[in-house]
Amino acid sequence: MITSLFGQFAPDLITWIPIHLLSSFLAISWLLTIFSSNQFSGRISYLWELIRFEAIKLLFQNTKRNTAPWTSILTAIFFVILSINLIGLFPYAFTISSHASFTYSLAIPLWMSVNILGFYLAFNSRLSHLVPQGTPPALIPAMVWIETLSLFAQPIALGLRLAANLTAGHLLLFLLSTATWLLMNSPVISTLTLIILILLFILEVGVACIQAYVFTSLSHFYLDQNI
Repeated sequence: MITSLFGQFAPDLITWIPIHLLSSFLAISWLLTIFSSNQFSGRISYLWELIRFEAIKLLFQNTKRNTAPWTSILTAIFFVILSINLIGLFPYAFTISSHASFTYSLAIPLWMSVNILGFYLAFNSRLSHLVPQGTPPALIPAMVWIETLSLFAQPIALGLRLAANLTAGHLLLFLLSTATWLLMNSPVISTLTLIILILLFILEVGVACIQAYVFTSLSHFYLDQNI
């Protein structure tokens, strides 16, 4: 009875090695590979520099001169979100970007800083965006309310999109992995479920990369609108 009562606190093992240690090593190895060091070959450093260069070129291919100083900040945000999303796919790793508390802690301060800077640099121009050109005078009050609501909806959509997509993908992975384990008595069904699980995992890797790109691209788009 004592063993079954406290057995939930015993770590799962693979060849007498706790899985928690293996997952921690995988997470730390991600950090070791992205920083250049003499302990790694030049190929790894070259691959990381190539990935960083292609990411910057993809994210900022339409960057204006006024938004160029923000390139380093947005690049750091992109790789932070990308690292968290990918590390969260490892076993026994928690994806904090699937929680709205984390995504909004990034989206709201970034949105506020961009809009405050935009109003500071061009106050009249920012106010003119609340009334699109050619709006009939009778619709101006309604358009001001609509544009204001759309402005405040930007950080909500920015944070909710990232959290919702990652949560949905992780939930599907959990359900399929549980179904694969429970259907071990039926080899054919279990094999089909495992194949679907592997394909979904590959898709989730792509979703993790795409969501980091979408978050950074939208932040860059909001910056272009305000500066």
